[in-house]
Amino acid sequence: MDTLDYYKKLVEFLGQVLGEHGEVVLRDCRKPNHDIVAIANGHVSGRTIGAPITDFTLSVLANEEWKEKDYVANYVGRAAPNKNLRSSTYFIRENGELVGQLCINIDMAPFEQMMESIRVLSGMNQIHGLDDMGGLVCQGPVENFSADVTGEMMSKAVVQTVGSSEERVRERLTQEDRIQIVGELNRGGLFQIKGAVSLVAEYLYCSEASVYRYLAKIQKKI
Repeated sequence: MDTLDYYKKLVEFLGQVLGEHGEVVLRDCRKPNHDIVAIANGHVSGRTIGAPITDFTLSVLANEEWKEKDYVANYVGRAAPNKNLRSSTYFIRENGELVGQLCINIDMAPFEQMMESIRVLSGMNQIHGLDDMGGLVCQGPVENFSADVTGEMMSKAVVQTVGSSEERVRERLTQEDRIQIVGELNRGGLFQIKGAVSLVAEYLYCSEASVYRYLAKIQKKI
């Protein structure tokens, strides 16, 4: 019995459990385009059996994330037209190889509509908006209370620039990446904090002199 045959039965089961707003997808990573081989509630994304690889799957293959993690949960998915999904992927391995992906995509539209109704009824629509996943966000300035403001700012700036703040990613940053990150931190006011240059240099795996050079370049462009 093929490994994925078991998961095909699981796709049908989970589709019934999650209901019409929950899409369940089984992708065969041994096929050239990592085709979908089983799907439940495909109307959520508009896909059918045989649909090819996605950008997320491409990134998983490129960074070999599946070797270090069993799954990636609750990231943002997009489906046409302008549909937000809450997506999760489980990596199916066999003998150290990635053979498949079991993916669950939750259509957020019903929850977004519910949140909008609550906001209107409560009057919160006058001061708040919705983020991409239907959560409330303030339209004005936002203050984040954290025990490690510098760490959060540095991580956010790296993620905005290269998509990940993992150590191995930061070690391979290009000079242009670092300049862009330092620029984001500068705009956020991080360098007003004493010792920030040293912290940034350590986080970006470069020297303090390099950080000062990047800041000088940024100031020339302003």
